[in-house]
Amino acid sequence: LAVLLQWRLHRKKQRRKLPPGSMGWPYIGETLRLYTENPNSFFATRQNKYGDIFKTHILGCPCVMISSPEAARMVLVSKAHMFKPTYPPSKERMIGPEALFFHQGSYHSTLKRLVQSSFMPSALRPTVPHIELLVLQTLSSWTSQKSINTLQHMKRYSFDVAIMS
Repeated sequence: LAVLLQWRLHRKKQRRKLPPGSMGWPYIGETLRLYTENPNSFFATRQNKYGDIFKTHILGCPCVMISSPEAARMVLVSKAHMFKPTYPPSKERMIGPEALFFHQGSYHSTLKRLVQSSFMPSALRPTVPHIELLVLQTLSSWTSQKSINTLQHMKRYSFDVAIMS
């Protein structure tokens, strides 16, 4: 019995210390509370009770919440090695496991550097007149129609903008 007790104490010490907070009910965690309360008051209550960094359990996922710029800076700069961003499995299935924000470390940095240049003002500025022309053409094509399936038209418009560059 003493050996078992000693083993459990040793195991507890080796676990990484999580921030304060509540994990709620098994599996559902605090999901019901989040959806029955105003989300702002849900997070404000926990921030007041536990501080700017707290743990919770939402939609089947245990998570650590950050609620201030200072806490975000601390996590992203000085304690980045202790955190791994995760996303709900549904998001990964929807977007695909190879999406940029599902990766970490040097691979993520390399991908980000490659993609980021496409979104710089200097890269976007030359496309603005072409996008504006496309908007005007799209809107004028709608005037002759009685009804418009905006979802289909916006999908087409988004695709046309995406293939411009």
